[in-house]
Amino acid sequence: MSRYSGHIYDTVVCFGDSLTQHGWNIERRGWTAQLAHAYIRRFDVINRGFSGFTTRLALRLLPQILPPSPVSSTGSKLRLLTIMFGSNDAALAPSRQHVPIDEFRNNIVSMVKMVTCPESKYFAPDTKILLITPPPLGEQEAPAERTFASVKACADAVRDVAMQLSIPCVDFWSAMVSKVSEDGQGGYERFLWDGLHLNAAGNDLLFTSLMQAIRQHFPDMGPDTMLYALPDYRVISSDEEEMARQLQL
Repeated sequence: MSRYSGHIYDTVVCFGDSLTQHGWNIERRGWTAQLAHAYIRRFDVINRGFSGFTTRLALRLLPQILPPSPVSSTGSKLRLLTIMFGSNDAALAPSRQHVPIDEFRNNIVSMVKMVTCPESKYFAPDTKILLITPPPLGEQEAPAERTFASVKACADAVRDVAMQLSIPCVDFWSAMVSKVSEDGQGGYERFLWDGLHLNAAGNDLLFTSLMQAIRQHFPDMGPDTMLYALPDYRVISSDEEEMARQLQL
């Protein structure tokens, strides 16, 4: 596959399944689209969501997504990696998507250690990682091979791994459960259009939860604390030499 080699900003990579892939869906206020808007002229947000994928496949794919050194060939750095899986791993046997919970947990650990382990080819000590739990399942609308309990087991495992590895976790499961419990205005269909995938309200909730985690754990990476790339057009000099200096990315 050909690769873009021009300038890009430092990056945020969102790695996951269909809940991430659909994050670009502007009709449903996709959460990665909202993230890209929040970081415009600051970071490039790269969506690497793959519908139907489990951690078994993701573990083999991640080495192709990570730069083989802290600085990529474009000169940019991977500043933040979000990892969000579990909704497919939670499929019950004999589904081809089924991943036993111990394997799921180990796969998440292995993906994190690709970035955090000094012996790894992809070791990037300055890259921040956020694990995101899968949301609850709306069992009445969702595919029959998944259950509320099987998805909850994956969410619990993500939280456990985050604690084990001292990695921040966006507890999206609890955020949605809390909203449904507090508001008392219907069930998970308020956030899931088919019992599994996020609608506009679900994407809003995930984006809000993610930004809260970024500001809490990585305050210097909050969009409101970062300057735009390049000066405001009104202060760019008309002098050619000075203009060239100001327009260096």
